[in-house]
Formats: sequence, structure tokens, C-alpha cells
Amino acid sequence: MSDSPPVSENGDEHAARALMVLSCISSFLASVFAVMGMKCTHFAQRSVVKSPLLLSGGIGFLCAGLLCLITVAWTTNDVILDFYNPFYASGMKYEIGLAVYLGYTSSFLSLIGGSVLCWSSGTGRERSQGPLRVHMSQPSSPPPPFNNTYLPAPLYRPHEALKDNRAPSLCSLSSSGYRLNNYV
Repeated sequence: MSDSPPVSENGDEHAARALMVLSCISSFLASVFAVMGMKCTHFAQRSVVKSPLLLSGGIGFLCAGLLCLITVAWTTNDVILDFYNPFYASGMKYEIGLAVYLGYTSSFLSLIGGSVLCWSSGTGRERSQGPLRVHMSQPSSPPPPFNNTYLPAPLYRPHEALKDNRAPSLCSLSSSGYRLNNYV
């Protein structure tokens, strides 16, 4: 048997774990709804259900981000309060670690992603403007013919100094820069 006392968990830790599990489940469901609601997927094409699915995915990501933010902020508060408690044993004090910073980052990314999905769902724009009607009318006169008023570009002729100046090839006798024609 070990000499260390059993670790007892309080209700705060259980609640924080439950909130984080709810955040993970909410983000999974939000990603499923968001993928189904995207315009690039083949699910329910040309249907009115696409935009509400995308909106529900965005709301799900916002809820997941808030649940994660509440959990991480609660844990950070507990760690800071225990760290500055003078009656707490110095060997039992925790510090804020990488998991807390990752929690803050993931919650903010989830909140940003959810707000972008809600903003791009377009339900408010579609209801306020009504259906989009495009009237194609025939032009009253044909377009004017193409007038070629520009002169053609002059033909390219290399300058006299560049006329016989070529880069030496690797497989010729003149690879050192000397040409055999100059000496024969």
C-alpha cells in the first residue's frame, strides 16, 4: 500500500469535467450540423433547410466555446486561489499549465468559428430582402463592332551586340567560353 492519502475530488472538479464533456459533445454536434449546412456539400441541395442547419452549427459552436471558457476560467480561479492561500501546504500548490492555455485558445477559436458560421448563414439577409428576382432583358441594339484602332506591335529584333552572344552549352566544345569558330 502507498503512504499517500487518497485524492478526494470535490464537487467543483466533477462539475468542471461535466461541463467539458458537454462542450466536446456540443462541438461534435455543431460540426455535424455545420458540415450538413454548408453550400459545398450535397446534403439537401436547393433546400431551405441548409441555412438553418448552418445557423444551428454556429450556435452549437458558440455554446461549446462558452462551456469550455467557463470550465477553464473556473479551473484557473481555483488554481490561483489555492496558490495564494497561506494555509495550503507549499508542496500541494498547483500552477497554471499548458492545458489551461490550450483550453482558453480552443474556447476562443470555437467562439470565433461559431460567430463566423452564424454571420455567414444568411438567414437575416434572405428574410429582409425577400427572394432574389433577376430579370433578363434583351439589349435594344447590338454591341458596336470591334474597332482595331491600335497599330500592331513591331516585330522583335535583337540588338546587334546581343546577336551572336549565346550562353555556352555544357555538351559543346565551346563550354569554356571560347568558340571554335573564332579560331578556325
